[in-house]
Amino acid sequence: MINCIHCSSSSFIRNGYSGKGVQRYKCNDCKRRFCEKGIFARMRFPREVITNALFLRLYPLSTRNVKRILRKLNYIKVSHVSVYNWVIKFAPHLCKFANIIPLNFTNIWHVDEKFIKVKRDNKKRKKEFSYLWIVSDNASNIIATHVSFARDIVNAKIVLQKAKHRAGFTPEILVSDGLQSYKKAVKKILKCRHVTAHFKAKNVIHKVRWYKLSNNCAESINRFYALWLHVCKGFKRLDNANLWIEFFTVNYNYLMPRGEKEEVKVEWKKIPMLIKNIG
Repeated sequence: MINCIHCSSSSFIRNGYSGKGVQRYKCNDCKRRFCEKGIFARMRFPREVITNALFLRLYPLSTRNVKRILRKLNYIKVSHVSVYNWVIKFAPHLCKFANIIPLNFTNIWHVDEKFIKVKRDNKKRKKEFSYLWIVSDNASNIIATHVSFARDIVNAKIVLQKAKHRAGFTPEILVSDGLQSYKKAVKKILKCRHVTAHFKAKNVIHKVRWYKLSNNCAESINRFYALWLHVCKGFKRLDNANLWIEFFTVNYNYLMPRGEKEEVKVEWKKIPMLIKNIG
């Protein structure tokens, strides 16, 4: 089934053919045109090559290593710059998995932040570090991410607001480390019980139930980001950093089975068709 690549509407009419014989359509809602190739229109390489490059880049492989693998598997010579441009173009479409395939988040959330490298206008080395905020639940599902240059209450509110908007509810308990910015942010945004517990577990009684809470769950998720970011060696812009982090989050939530009881959210063979139908 084909949907409009601009507004995802299924109401459209045929609108002639291109010079190469590709069927064109016109959306009845947004009045814009698109072709049967969808978001892969005007691409030099086939859809399968592009999708293979995207998901190879989701793993700790540089763009040059992805280029070499594609050349060995598909016998196609691709530039590493093309692989980078494909990620920038199609990553926003992959991030829409969060809307079409929602996850069931738990009522206990964890929030943590870590250093990542993002360049600023200032050339000083100490100014090249920024902060990656991650909100996850106790089932190791990432709810929201945010990259900022400052570690303050304003950015703490932003990531908690993102998590609240995506999950659609507020948690019963939020676990964090000793950062003081979380106290006011939780009272302002989530209005739930806030537990400060870093590595050492803390016993908590909530609604006649006993919990042993620590922030080790969030720390383990940070290890996956650290391994993947080691290949990137930093980002040049803040908006690109947020895009790449969300790109990896899709892989972590939907393509990486975690534990024997966890089911694979999306099958690998269905990925190209899902990308084609995402508008």
